[in-house]
Amino acid sequence: MTVHTRHTDRGSETVETAVLAGLAVVLLLSVVQAGLWWHTRNLCLHAAATGLQASRALHATPDAGERAAAEFLHRAPNAASDPATIVSASATEVSVRVSATAPRVLPIPGLDFRVHETASAAQERFTTPGETR
Repeated sequence: MTVHTRHTDRGSETVETAVLAGLAVVLLLSVVQAGLWWHTRNLCLHAAATGLQASRALHATPDAGERAAAEFLHRAPNAASDPATIVSASATEVSVRVSATAPRVLPIPGLDFRVHETASAAQERFTTPGETR
């Protein structure tokens, strides 16, 4: 006696949907992660610009720029973690470097979204006509 079994594709659509749903979630989380990185990048850039304006004023100190940048980032507490600010100033130029880490959505070990932004400008100072730098 021969037994004929019929092979059907029962359940294959469920498996396909589960695989595609997983890929869709990873894609969606990747877009959200990119948005968080971009937001942190913009925050660091604006914090550097804020620190630059505070530290390049006449008779201002580099500490004033560090404080201004830190206060700017403090106003967005969950958008940038582990912020660091470095202000370097000479007689003619000021540079502010701000770095922070963007929040992680994807729990991938070793994946770091550290952002570094720099703003530089001339130091404000009094000059006389005909004076060279």
